[in-house]
Amino acid sequence: MLQLQCTHCQIPIDRDDVFCGNCGTPVTRPSSTSPAPDDTRPAPWTQTSRDASPWRERDTGAAQGAGADGTARGRSGSQPRSGEPAGPFFRHAPGRGEGAVSNATRYLCAAAYLDPTFPDRVLGELVASRRAVVPSVGIELEPIIRHCLHVRKSKLSRDILLTILLLAGLYFSTLPTIGILVLAFFLGMLPRVQWERKSVGVKLLTGVSAAVVLGGVVAIWIVLRVLNQVSRSIPQLGPLATGSVTVVAALIVLVLLSITLVSYSYTKYRTLTERLSPSADPHRTDRAEEWAEARITEINAAQNGNVVLYSGENPFIGTGTRDRVWSIAIELNRAHSAGNGWGTPESRGYVPIDPVELQHAIRERLLRLKDPGLPENERVAGLAVGDHVVGEGLRRWDSPLIDPAARTPYSQASPEAIDALIRHPQAGLRYYQRVSVSDQGQEVRSGRRPVLGSADQELAVSSFIYTAVEGRMFYLEFVSTVLPPIKRGYHIIDMLPKITSGAFTVKVLLDAASTAFADILTAPLDVCSTLLRMRRERRSFRDEIGSADDYVYGDLGARISVRELGAAPAPHTYIQRLDAKKYTKIIETLVNDTVLDFLVTKGADATAYRSYAQTVINSGVMIAGSTLTNATVSAGATVASQSVTAQAGTVPA
Repeated sequence: MLQLQCTHCQIPIDRDDVFCGNCGTPVTRPSSTSPAPDDTRPAPWTQTSRDASPWRERDTGAAQGAGADGTARGRSGSQPRSGEPAGPFFRHAPGRGEGAVSNATRYLCAAAYLDPTFPDRVLGELVASRRAVVPSVGIELEPIIRHCLHVRKSKLSRDILLTILLLAGLYFSTLPTIGILVLAFFLGMLPRVQWERKSVGVKLLTGVSAAVVLGGVVAIWIVLRVLNQVSRSIPQLGPLATGSVTVVAALIVLVLLSITLVSYSYTKYRTLTERLSPSADPHRTDRAEEWAEARITEINAAQNGNVVLYSGENPFIGTGTRDRVWSIAIELNRAHSAGNGWGTPESRGYVPIDPVELQHAIRERLLRLKDPGLPENERVAGLAVGDHVVGEGLRRWDSPLIDPAARTPYSQASPEAIDALIRHPQAGLRYYQRVSVSDQGQEVRSGRRPVLGSADQELAVSSFIYTAVEGRMFYLEFVSTVLPPIKRGYHIIDMLPKITSGAFTVKVLLDAASTAFADILTAPLDVCSTLLRMRRERRSFRDEIGSADDYVYGDLGARISVRELGAAPAPHTYIQRLDAKKYTKIIETLVNDTVLDFLVTKGADATAYRSYAQTVINSGVMIAGSTLTNATVSAGATVASQSVTAQAGTVPA
């Protein structure tokens, strides 16, 4: 029999393989009746209900192949029929339009204005790169990127003006300009802006400080005027005094510096108040350059994908810290029949199971948590179940996972590719079924009367389920992660006063005054560093395109997640920690019950699995790396060569 080989890497391929497990190249089988070249082109892959982003709620009831409950049908065993043309296994995910903006999106947009390092990291890793994009969990990347671009443009304009004024002042009025810098240094000792309401004592202290500073400005002006008059009346003291031209130049520099600083501060906080309010549209920003707009369009589509190429060691990038990990492995032996006694595993025989069918059963069981038939108060409204295909980002440039024209990674795997990956657990990509629950409470009602509004705690719990059938063994892996809420400092957009109030004006002036010294003194360096960074980003973007012609491999894996970048180190409250445990336990129990029922239905001996699953469920804290071997699974019976490996961590305190 002729041994099939991969046309790309020459690795032997099994007859049932759909694509190469080493490099991912689709398998091409020889045929004695090959069609004409024009007929060999694969038909375009028809978009199904799976193409939708698994992390955003949408109505899938009308989608092709969806049932009345909105869940995808025909998932199990969806292999193309013999002779049926198959579409591409990997492609770019479809884009999505503007929808309702979550609180997490608003807070991350605010981070661009409140954290000086945030815009540079976001733009450098996403816009100025062709790396893979981490699927978004409860956020929209496009408005966040646009606000980062807007902040960089505004800050660069401010720094250029400050640099020009500083250099002009030092040249035309050196001593008074130095005096202005000294004044700005003392202004930096003012208390920082507290946007939440404060006591009368703090307000009084702020008012006294502002009065002292204003008095200092007036005193400097009076001294300059007196020295000017003395220089006119006593010519011998002329070198010790400042001429009228110098005084006027110093005042002009002082006024222009003040206007620049206050205008920037006012514009920044007005943007936070108006454009990022709960009812505003954060998408309203200026258009970027053409190359940046094209990249934003790619990112907007890629965040909906189900394929994640990662750079580093974390395949679950973007989902937070690891909370709980365990795995179970058992032999697939036929269950004991009533007539032949216990027997040995060899005498009972091997029970083959289809991991694709099992994953489909798990999906349907989990979706019952949000069954429309349940009362609204009993549904897990924030549940989303989807596909998660992960692999290392270091790939050949001619890999089927990389678009040869755009030189960017594909972000969407077809249903045929996903089914093949599930059945080939040793491939270069790994499939996990991903279950995400956002901790967003429902509106509380008593009959028709509202009791309490809905609450968004910004917590996201994700669970990943991996199944494998190898060497007559069944393996189940469960990984749970917790993504903490957004940092508290980014929540000030919900505490800002109205722009028409006097409190808003006072706080803007205080913010501009307290940061004046650092802003003026570092403006020249900031201008140079920003321009160099922008130049470096454009060059890096161009070099990534040309590197495919010079190198065989390229690292296009994702290195950061914007959602993780703005996340707090840990949940804010203990209730959030308990909620994370609650949803993890619910998903964990449903997965174990579904697998157990599936094994029993297929006639497999589930005694060992039942024992190990009970151990996993009852273990509040798992010991990392522990292994239970030769476990007794029923009275008087011991099963050899079966083990349960349990690993877990806890959310850091």
